[in-house]
Amino acid sequence: MISLISTLFNENENLQLFLDDIKNQTQKPEEVVFVDAGSTDGSFELMAGKLKTLVKEGCNRSEGRNLAINEAKGDVIAVCDGGTRLDSNWLKILTAHFKDPNIHVVSGFFKPDARTFFEKCLSSATIPILEEIEEEKFLPSSRSLAFRRQVWKDVKGYPQWLPVCEDLIFDIKLKKNGFTFKFEPKAIVYWRPRKNIQAFFKQYYMYAKGDGHAKLWFARHVIRYTAYFTGLLLIYLSFSVSFLWLLPFFAAQLGYFSKFYYRYMGHFEQDPEYKIGAAFPLISFLVVTGDIAKMVGYPVGIYERVTKKIKFEEYRK
Repeated sequence: MISLISTLFNENENLQLFLDDIKNQTQKPEEVVFVDAGSTDGSFELMAGKLKTLVKEGCNRSEGRNLAINEAKGDVIAVCDGGTRLDSNWLKILTAHFKDPNIHVVSGFFKPDARTFFEKCLSSATIPILEEIEEEKFLPSSRSLAFRRQVWKDVKGYPQWLPVCEDLIFDIKLKKNGFTFKFEPKAIVYWRPRKNIQAFFKQYYMYAKGDGHAKLWFARHVIRYTAYFTGLLLIYLSFSVSFLWLLPFFAAQLGYFSKFYYRYMGHFEQDPEYKIGAAFPLISFLVVTGDIAKMVGYPVGIYERVTKKIKFEEYRK
């Protein structure tokens, strides 16, 4: 039996499309369970009477997912985020691999559901293209994931002490326990980026704060601080010593940003050349904005970890 579970909070703008996508799946889940964190925009009212929906005001995603899975009856659990869009074959392709008893976790892929030029540029700054994925190292997002119920039980569910980056910790614990992952790039969900710069900054600030809480990616964050410090030093030297110091600065910038420019062409290859060209400066600005948000959020997460004595293995009820 396959159960589809999802959490939502104030997703009224996208929720009907999401419900339609579930209805139009070529393989229907035997049950669907939603947990609403206390929406105030009519999301719960839209769900009422259609699908099983529980309400737990103020819960984080981990709490919501664990509650939904506890309520679900399936021995295979498919997970996606409320407000995403689902390819019509998503569930069928994602769960077909469980015919092999040696497969415990199947991760799908996600693509941008960008509706404005800003969202396209933000997609390029935040959403990888398929060729960037290294299957052995890939830690999948729970916006496109399925697993056997038993493995969820064995790792004690999603980490309820962690409000963001919870799916990465869940992945890490599954891998440490020796469960077998399968990457299925054809099981696709479409995820809409944030609609404005303020929401994006907050999103990446929270991601980085979660990294600090969970002791994730220390080396990666140190490299980011070092790179930006070096860049500022090169700018200083260009004004105080010689403009030639700008040459390594611009070379480094070109190398760094090229990946994100290439993503735009991968995500939106049908766009005309003038639009692709116009995207480059905005992509650069968004990448820097995201990096600043991370550099602000990470030390805050570490500080909160120390002062609030957050423990990596702690699971609050």
